[in-house]
Amino acid sequence: MPEQVPVRSVRTGGIDYVELPTPEEATIAALRREREGYLRYGKSDRAAQVEVELRRLGASVDPVDPVDPDEHEPAEPPESESEAGGGEQETAVDNEPRERAVPARKGRRTGDGAGHA
Repeated sequence: MPEQVPVRSVRTGGIDYVELPTPEEATIAALRREREGYLRYGKSDRAAQVEVELRRLGASVDPVDPVDPDEHEPAEPPESESEAGGGEQETAVDNEPRERAVPARKGRRTGDGAGHA
C-alpha cells in the first residue's frame, strides 16, 4: 500500500497528502517494465529471469503476448527546418563570426597594490 506523506501546499499553505509507492512497489514496477522490454526485443530467457524475481517478491506475473521485434521499426527522424524549407543547409564555413555580446576585457588587475590608496 502506498505511503501517505504530508506536504505543504505552496499556494494555500495547507497540508496535503501525497501517495508515494513503497520501495517494494517501486521495485516491482521497475521489474515489470524491464520484463516488458525483454519481451519486446525477443529476449525471453532474460524475461524468465525477471519473472522469477517478481515471483520471489510475491508479485503476480501478468501473461503478456510476446511482441515481434520486427513489428516495431524505429520512427523516422523529423525533418530539419532547412530540409523542410527546401533551402540549402547552413554550415559553419558559410557563417560569418558573430559579434560578441560582451566586449573582451582589456587586461587583468594585478594584486600588487598599485593604484590603491
